[in-house]
Parts: sequence; C-alpha cells; structure tokens
Amino acid sequence: MEKELWLDITDKNEKKGYELLNYALNTGYTGVYLDQKQMNLSEKIPKNIKIFLRVNQENKNDIRKYIQEHKENRFVVLFDDQDKGLDEFFKNNETGIYISLNDRESMEKSIRLSEFYKTIIIQFESVTNIPLELILAYSQQYKNTICKRIQNSEDGWIASMTMEMGSQAVLLKTDTIEEIKNLKEKVEALLSNSIEVEELEVEGIQHIGMGDRVCIDTISKLDADEGMIIGSTSNGGILVSSENHYLPYMDLRPFRVNAGAIHSYVLCPDNKTKYLSELKVGDEVLTVNSQGKVRAVSVGRIKMEKRPMLLIKAISKKTQKQVNAIVQDDWHIRILSSKGSVKNSVLLQAGDLVLGYIMKAGRHLGVAIDETIMEK
Repeated sequence: MEKELWLDITDKNEKKGYELLNYALNTGYTGVYLDQKQMNLSEKIPKNIKIFLRVNQENKNDIRKYIQEHKENRFVVLFDDQDKGLDEFFKNNETGIYISLNDRESMEKSIRLSEFYKTIIIQFESVTNIPLELILAYSQQYKNTICKRIQNSEDGWIASMTMEMGSQAVLLKTDTIEEIKNLKEKVEALLSNSIEVEELEVEGIQHIGMGDRVCIDTISKLDADEGMIIGSTSNGGILVSSENHYLPYMDLRPFRVNAGAIHSYVLCPDNKTKYLSELKVGDEVLTVNSQGKVRAVSVGRIKMEKRPMLLIKAISKKTQKQVNAIVQDDWHIRILSSKGSVKNSVLLQAGDLVLGYIMKAGRHLGVAIDETIMEK
C-alpha cells in the first residue's frame, strides 16, 4: 500500500517554510499544510500537490474566496471539529478533520468522524499508537485517509506499520531537512517489498570441516517459504530456509534461520549487507520468500557455535555469476527452491535447482562497488 507524506510548515516564516517545502517536494512528498498567512505560497507549489488549509468561523470567508479565485481542486479544507455550518459553507470543496486525541472520548469522536470525511488528520497528545490501531480498524470500510501528525521520522515509520497496513499518510512537522529525508527513506524501505529471486544451478557441495556457525533468531514468526539470502561474495547468495520444516529430534523454531558461517553476508534493508559476525540485537535483516517478497525483521538473538560446515556452490542460469554459501553440515539445514519447496543441504547434487539472489551493480554495503570485488 502506498503511503502519502505531507509536510506541516504552519509555524515557519516564509524563507524557512519554503526551504523545507522545496526539499520535501523534490524528495517526493505529496502534500503541504499551510496556515492562512501562507496561502500565497500555493502559487509556487506544483499543481499536483495537495494543499491543506485549516479553517474556522473567523477565517472561512477569506479561505473560500482564495480557493474560488484559484479554481483548483487540490485544496483540502480542514475543520477543527465536526461543524455542520462549515460543512455547508464548503460543500463544493474536499473537506477533512483535524483533531487532537488525548482520551477515550476524543478517540471515539475520531472513529465517528471517519465515517463522514475523506481525510482525518490526528494529533496525538500521548506517545502511543493503540488509538490509531482502533481508528484504522474501524475506518477501513470507508476507504478514507487516516493521517498521523508526527514530529520525527521514527514516529512516522512506526505509524506506517501500525495494524500492519499502517496509517495511509503521515504529516511531518519539523525544522530540519534531515528529518524530511529520513522519513522518506524509512517509508520507502518499508514499501520496497520484493526482490528478484532466481533459480541457481548447484555446481556441487563440499564438506570443509569445523567453523563458527551463526543462527539468526528474529522477533518475528517466519513462514515456511521464508528464509534469508546468505553468501560469501558480493555477487549474491543462496536462500537459506527458516526452521519451519520437519526435524525428527527437536521442535521447530519458526523465528530462526540457521544462516551459516560467521564470515557470510546476509541481505539487509536498502539492498545492503552485513557480515553475520556484525549482527546484534535490534539490527534489521531481510527475510525473503520463494516469490521474492521481502520484509524487514529485527534480530532478537545471535546464536554462535562451532559446527561442521558445508560449502554449497551455485551459478545463476541467467547471468552465469557464481555464488556460494557455507552452512552447517547437517541434514536439517534446508535450502529453498521453486514454489516454496525445500531441499536438504547435504543431499544437494550438481544440477539441482535452488533459489538465490544476484546483487545488482552499484549498491552494496551502502557504497558503490565494482561487481568484480569479492570482499568488503
């Protein structure tokens, strides 16, 4: 689901407001919240950008006159509360509600209002997203836009995940370009939900002796066709399965990927990688399923032990690039293959097909690379 990013510059002077606004619009923000004194700024704003104007009984005439003169349908008139007089006054314009939420009564009011208005902007007085969950759950049937007003990118990122679907928009009030940039990057990473997995042909396996093996325990329940991209080179890696498949001597660990040797790369958000040795509690890694759908999950624990290790060599059928993964040398380590099925790592043979990911040139560990580079 797409997320709309809007910028609130209502308390900024003209110079500062335009500086922030100009950066936000060039970054991909799609709306701006102005106060009455800033309405002339609309003439500098591209026609495809929404403009939100807050009205009351005192300024309603000025704002309606301005909207009528400009004959544009991008203005959204925001009321402070449900006011039938203002509803009637602006019946030919798109309208919404701006409401402060600080108790159960105001939460229930927000829920009621979501039935009548296309846009609901909510300012929370407390640091919580539980009321937002309830409002989102109720308002789904009306297909409106629930927007949380935020003051930093972290809050916006969290709001965008609330109830899994997240608020459809966030309204950022900030003094810094850095927060505008951070919010955009965080939400983009959240929505970048697929990569191109492909079939790799196994060239062979090799038992290579003892090494330090890393299990990645996440704080999420992984699906049976989910795993992580693990590899020894910058070319890419192999899709190692989560522990969601039959183990004769132990219970399943649906939160875990028995990833491989300590030196290995694991794919992380933003097409970056980390060494398994670098991972720590709270870090984010990507899970990938057999269709290439990805999601960021947080690390809850790293489990490292000495184990016999197995080298799996494979080659891309499309590009002929070679990759490898070194995993624990044991039958219970599974590698994902097409349609979500898995293969036992120690039973792989030359010619078998498994799933993997070939890194694209230009992004790796957050810096530009030459594809021939094999190590960090």
